[in-house]
Amino acid sequence: MIKLVAFFVFALMATVISASSNCEADLNGDGICDPYSVSPLEDDGTVSRITIDIGGSDKSVSGGGELGDGGLSVGYLPGEFSLLLDFYTRNTDLTQYSFRWNSAQKDWVLYKKSTWVEPSRDEKYTLVGEKVPIEALFPQQFDVQRIVCCTLFSQFSESGHNFSYLNDEAQLEEVRKEFKYILGKLPQGEKGELFYGVDDGGNKVRRSIPQELVYELTLIVSDDNVGPLNDYSYYLYRNKNSVLAALLLKEIHKKFPERVVAILNLADAYWDIGMKSDACPLYKEYIAKMTKNGKGGRIPQSAKSRENCS
Repeated sequence: MIKLVAFFVFALMATVISASSNCEADLNGDGICDPYSVSPLEDDGTVSRITIDIGGSDKSVSGGGELGDGGLSVGYLPGEFSLLLDFYTRNTDLTQYSFRWNSAQKDWVLYKKSTWVEPSRDEKYTLVGEKVPIEALFPQQFDVQRIVCCTLFSQFSESGHNFSYLNDEAQLEEVRKEFKYILGKLPQGEKGELFYGVDDGGNKVRRSIPQELVYELTLIVSDDNVGPLNDYSYYLYRNKNSVLAALLLKEIHKKFPERVVAILNLADAYWDIGMKSDACPLYKEYIAKMTKNGKGGRIPQSAKSRENCS
């Protein structure tokens, strides 16, 4: 299993929809809306069935499980969606299942299971009113597993959740494949499709970034992708996803400590989060390396002013 204690601040439920009677999403990536509905199967409403009408056809598929207060979340990559199972607002443990459209099966295939812990959901913060310390804002204990094909969404509720998982190297290869999609969109910059979508009114809206995918990206940092991964993390920071940016930049800095731009980007992300004691040494390191390389004139004033945590 692949596990990590990671940092993260993220409004997870921003894209989660517990019920829908209107067309809100293209779930199979064909450009046609796929209306769906969520209906309880028991009186207590914990077990639900999700029915998706496949746009442009007369076919529908149904699946589901114990959603609790969770629901369907539109995927980050085309043709995907995810379900939070047994989710309740103040539960700190989260479990998410991700599905991807399979045109041959005319159904979505389960391809990933992700679990993690979000201490900030604890009742002492959400009900009692205690101030959330910075470290409690970050989810912990990520465990992301890629699932061997093929459990269909229409079989999901009957599957018993007994899955076979890819080995570690095969999982990493799947992550590299998904990064190719990100790589193709990166030239659009910080306001591109990776970070913004369009709502029903035609207005640009900021997209939610899947934290488990960013965690997986930390596992593939290498010589041949460190540049675009650094760019992606910088764009995350610019789009107010500083914790996700820090998660990725921390791994980049660990593997490539001489990469000067990553030092500055990580310092900025930490500073934005409020982790000044972590940011200041990085600003010092950045300034020292820039000066040594004869590039002192290119040091941003913001870095100079923060070097001593002022």
